Amino acid sequence: MMQSAEWNNREKRLRQLVNRNISRRSFLYYSLGSLAGIACSSQSSLASGFSSIALSPSAPIQTVQAMPPLAIPPLFCTAYIDPTIQTQAGQEAIVAKYPLALVPQDMRPQLVRWRDRVKEFNPSIILLAYQLVIEETTVPGPGHDKQRELLSAWCINPDGSYPTTEYLKKKLRLFDPRKKEWQNNFLEACRATVTSYPYDGLFLDQCTVHGIAHPVEAVRAEMRQAVQDTLTMVRKEFPSQILVGNSRYHWSGLNGELNEGRVNNMDELDPFPGHVEPRIQMYQSLLRHSHDIGVMKKEMAKAHAQGAFYGAAANYQHALWFDEFDDVIAQFKRASKQQL
Repeated sequence: MMQSAEWNNREKRLRQLVNRNISRRSFLYYSLGSLAGIACSSQSSLASGFSSIALSPSAPIQTVQAMPPLAIPPLFCTAYIDPTIQTQAGQEAIVAKYPLALVPQDMRPQLVRWRDRVKEFNPSIILLAYQLVIEETTVPGPGHDKQRELLSAWCINPDGSYPTTEYLKKKLRLFDPRKKEWQNNFLEACRATVTSYPYDGLFLDQCTVHGIAHPVEAVRAEMRQAVQDTLTMVRKEFPSQILVGNSRYHWSGLNGELNEGRVNNMDELDPFPGHVEPRIQMYQSLLRHSHDIGVMKKEMAKAHAQGAFYGAAANYQHALWFDEFDDVIAQFKRASKQQL
């Protein structure tokens, strides 16, 4: 377990990134930058449509210790980089240009050194560790190792078959979040990841209930409630960690969710009263190629108009940086000085 002194140092570093004088309105203004004149915001209500779910948290979220909005530019990098692969090596300085990055939980010495190098370039960078939620995985790391201990917490169809997703030609079974052993194990998995390295939080991938999990909607609704109850437990244990889910749903207790390339569903990024501060909604552009600047600019404008953090990638193994990102950071710094 992480020693209390290490916890205190990590929390102190995170809180140093928080500007207590910046209001939500100012934060949104900063996020918009020079794109503020582009009217792209959704007119839907706060918890409308399929981007939110009406669930009851297992404990009052209001009791969770919350923090003010983070005083960082609204940009992030999805960096699932393996520096032991030659074509992926040497990207630490590019990743470090971002104020926030999603990184592997892999604890091989080369991956630990890679994260350390990123932090040497940018000591203030916020690192969120990748943690799968609802699918079995072959991805290395202490949290995923813990999940691999589960042997019987799978979704099962009425005919006795196992619903699966497919990734890199591998069929992956789905966990049934209603099962207590999954709930306990997932909390242990998050604990193993959080305490393995001084991360600032977790990026919870596949934080959802797939339509194929069960053919009956009432059963899937029970599963969604079970996911919500489990996330509430995670938040209770880690009140100061940033928790972001890859999901089209809104989850109480998280800081926000990531919309992965669903540009026509930007309403998923609408404010949600169940989110914990700092609010960190994210939009990830999936570019056809690394110089797809037109798509990048268009989707970044829409994301920033929603008050969301923006990231762009042609794939998650190679970090990109555009001149427009320098403009966003410069505008953020100018606006910050004007608030002083």
